[in-house]
Amino acid sequence: MILKWVEGWLTPKVAVITNTRYFQAFRSAFFALMPLTIIGTVFMLITDFPIPGYAEFMNGIFGENWADFISPAYRATFNLMGLLLAGTLSYKLSESYELDKLTVTVLGLVSYVVVSPKTLTLESGEVATRILQFDWLGTKGILTAIITSFITVEIFRFCIKKNATIKMPDSVPTMVINAFTALIPGVLIVSVMLIINGICMVISGSLPEAIFSLIQLPLQVIISQPWAMVIVALLNGLLWWAGIHPTVINSLIYPLLYANAASNQVLADAGNLTSATGSYGTVQMLDQFLTIGGAGMMIGLTISMLIAARSKRMKAVSKVAFVPSLFNISEPVTFATPTVFSPLMLIPMILTPVLSCLIVYLAMNIGFMPLFTNVQAPWATPFLFSGFLVCGWQGAVVQIVIVALTVLIYMPFTKALDHQFIKEEAEKEEAEKKELA
Repeated sequence: MILKWVEGWLTPKVAVITNTRYFQAFRSAFFALMPLTIIGTVFMLITDFPIPGYAEFMNGIFGENWADFISPAYRATFNLMGLLLAGTLSYKLSESYELDKLTVTVLGLVSYVVVSPKTLTLESGEVATRILQFDWLGTKGILTAIITSFITVEIFRFCIKKNATIKMPDSVPTMVINAFTALIPGVLIVSVMLIINGICMVISGSLPEAIFSLIQLPLQVIISQPWAMVIVALLNGLLWWAGIHPTVINSLIYPLLYANAASNQVLADAGNLTSATGSYGTVQMLDQFLTIGGAGMMIGLTISMLIAARSKRMKAVSKVAFVPSLFNISEPVTFATPTVFSPLMLIPMILTPVLSCLIVYLAMNIGFMPLFTNVQAPWATPFLFSGFLVCGWQGAVVQIVIVALTVLIYMPFTKALDHQFIKEEAEKEEAEKKELA
């Protein structure tokens, strides 16, 4: 029943979504920003390394305000995610249309700035004007960046398609031609953004504020709930079991997960981050706890293979797949086993990430493990190390518990599969003997 539903309905629908121009551009544009989050994390760890006594030790050497010299590094990375996404998304989408990528990227950045809030109410009650706030250039403006980038590229493409451009003689250098070609589309794009900004100023203050309040914040609240992450965990396992890479859904929710991590950081900086005020659904939950060894918690399968393998085939697969799974690369074990559409693997691939999600939720809810902040680890960081980086020693302990339970869950299914392989190998050997005879 499940197999027919996945093959007949789910797989074709997912393929339609993943093959769209907008999805491809968004995924590439968002992942292009991933190095920035890692760079920001490095400097954040320098200011707040998760071991007892670290802050006091650094204060004793460099003085109490030493972190102020380092904080601009991570603020310039995390707090520019929205603005930079406007640029990378404009670039990737214009690239798919074969437009002038550099020009469209610049226009995408300008469009985002045009609609961004430019006033700030100070503690004294005075209103400062002509400023750009980090708050709205960062993760709060991600959905705005997506919308303004799409509008920018489509207006530019429309003008080019309808020849609504200034024509120059062929003898003019290409750079000059491109500059004049962009004039009419550029004026139209900025004019549209000014109109949108003007309407929003009258109604709600600004476009990013309106989108954040009406769309992004409710979505962040939804994805921050434990049940929402349980659904994400279940879908990750189900899709990978069907041979569909989970990035099809993860790419769509990553902006919300990063935004939740940033919100938690704000609460942590104010000393107000608790299980009641913070968000559970962050990027660390997905990357460091729900996909250990890769989607479907494949670390459990590879370790159980190393322990239980008796067949030649499974021994060979375990040797090839174990090391990659330590770095959360699951393709070797997924396609060499294979786990795709394997009836035996369906239950553990769905159950283990869901169980992992529930364990993390429990650990945070009872106060054993702190909630996630903006401190992140690269997705390929092995467990223990990644848990320690994002949550201190408590995170590493929780990962050990999760991996141990994951291995126990996979073990009976691994043994059953190994028994199948042994039977197939015996039948093959018997057939070869008959041929030789």
